[in-house]
Amino acid sequence: MWLLLAAAVGGAACARDKKQETPAEPSHTETNAVYYWKTVFDPDSAEIAFLRDHRVGRVYLRLFDVVENRGATPGEETVVPNASVVDKALKHGSDSLSSALLNRTEFVPVVYITLDALKAMEGKEGELAEKIVLRAKNMCSYNEIPNVKELQLDCDWTSSTEPSYFRLCDEVKAKIKNHKLHWGLSSTIRLHQLRREPPRVDRGVLMVYNTGSFDNPRARNSIIDEEDVKPYLKYLDKYPLPLDVAYPAYSWQLLFRGPRFAGIMSGLDTSDTTLFAPGPDNAFIVRQDFPYRDRVIYEGDVLRDEKSDIAEILRVKRGIEKELAGKPHSNIIYHLDSRNLSNYTDNEIDSLYAKSAR
Repeated sequence: MWLLLAAAVGGAACARDKKQETPAEPSHTETNAVYYWKTVFDPDSAEIAFLRDHRVGRVYLRLFDVVENRGATPGEETVVPNASVVDKALKHGSDSLSSALLNRTEFVPVVYITLDALKAMEGKEGELAEKIVLRAKNMCSYNEIPNVKELQLDCDWTSSTEPSYFRLCDEVKAKIKNHKLHWGLSSTIRLHQLRREPPRVDRGVLMVYNTGSFDNPRARNSIIDEEDVKPYLKYLDKYPLPLDVAYPAYSWQLLFRGPRFAGIMSGLDTSDTTLFAPGPDNAFIVRQDFPYRDRVIYEGDVLRDEKSDIAEILRVKRGIEKELAGKPHSNIIYHLDSRNLSNYTDNEIDSLYAKSAR
């Protein structure tokens, strides 16, 4: 599965060999940025307008996930790529104005690595690194992704998997050099990881979202909560890795059955009083059984309606900006989705991107 794309690239890559031979030297400038976390890269007109109007200079584009191949037989791959992005905007073109904008934008390919995959490849980090770099290189070439100066690894490593992840980062840096790619390497950094030594990469992106436990029925808001962030701010001042900062702009609905987390929902109308009764904070109690897609939601279930509240984000942002004390960094919004971004005014988005929250 890792090599399928290489065959597809074939002659198409040959026509771009000169472009690959002299890539731009890696550099990292301060700019407004966004993540793009869908399986099809095809931004709609509102999303293109967002990039233009807010002078977004960098897009972190998820290329594929690395997941464990459960039930692999002897000789089969223990980890495989999954949910690879399909590009409809860059390779296949869009209108001339959109194309011109996207071709001026820096793209950072992102590879998400699950913890199960990392554990499955322990001791074989060099083999995994080669597969990641080769696949990323081929996908960037085949999809004609412009202005790539950096590759990012996204993994929520723990203290027990830290040695393996750090070896993987070392190996990826070496493979980038072996493939003569003039790319830097960055890694996502979760809040809890600020207490530990950083991986040996060029930069980090501090993920200031999913700050709480989404499977905790007593949490107020698992997307972002100032009280969840505060204990980690003291580590920012002396953290040795240069950091950019990513803030949320999305919403979801979490379902609980008794004390147990039962799934992530979306699009349920909690204002329907025949189905929902208001509970404490942002929780709603289900009044009667009803079908939802391929499942049933039962009377007595609790739905927590969570949003990325702009006031909460800006409170968190003020604390982070104070600790960064003027250190160069980019602010990033997660993620480019017109439905969620429509919940914010232009001034609110500008406040997220500003170097000091207004």
